[in-house]
Amino acid sequence: MRVVIVAAGPAEDIPSLQPFMEEKPVVIAVDGGVTVLAQQGLAFDLAIGDFDSLGYKPEGAIIHPAEKDETDLELALRYVSQHYEATEVLVFGATGGRLDMTLQNVYLLKQFPLVRLMTKREEIRFLQQGQYDIKADQYHYLSFIPLVPTRLTLQRVKYPLTQHDVPVGGSLTVSNEWTNQGPAKVTVHTGEVIALRSLSDH
Repeated sequence: MRVVIVAAGPAEDIPSLQPFMEEKPVVIAVDGGVTVLAQQGLAFDLAIGDFDSLGYKPEGAIIHPAEKDETDLELALRYVSQHYEATEVLVFGATGGRLDMTLQNVYLLKQFPLVRLMTKREEIRFLQQGQYDIKADQYHYLSFIPLVPTRLTLQRVKYPLTQHDVPVGGSLTVSNEWTNQGPAKVTVHTGEVIALRSLSDH
C-alpha cells in the first residue's frame, strides 16, 4: 500500500505528482501541501497540520496547534505509522526551503525507515544494517552519507567497496554510479546511512 504525503516545500523542488498516483495511493496533505496539490489539480484524502501558512482549515482536517513539540510532517508520519499498513511512503515538498527544516526532515527518515523523500532530482532514504538491491531507474548517481561510522560493501557499481569503514564527514561514498550489471548490491554491515539516488547533471 502506497501513501503519498505532500508538504509545502518550494514548487520548483516538487515534481509532477500525477505519475505517483497511478496506484491510487492514500494522499495526505500536510499544511500548505493542500495548495501544492490544488495547483497540480489533485485531491487529498486527509489534511494534517496547524494550517498557519494556509490561512484556513480544510474540512475534515486533523488540526494541531501552531505551538507544539513536533513539526507537522512528523505528526503526519506518526499518524500514517499508526493508522495505515503502508509498504511505501513517499514524501514530497519536504526539502528545498529552510535548511533547518530540510535537515530535520532528512533525519526523520531514521525514525520512519519506510519513508522516502522525493524531489525533482533525488530520492532520499535511510538504510540501517542489512542488505539492499537498489535499482537505477531514471537515476544516474548513487550516494551514501553515514550518520555514524559505518562499514559498507558496494557491488555492481562503478566504485565498489568491500567491508570498508566509512567515517562520518568523508566524501568517499558520494557520486557513485551503476554499472550495466543490474541493481546495485549494498550491504550495511554496521552503522546507518542516508542513501540518495540522483539524476544526471546533464
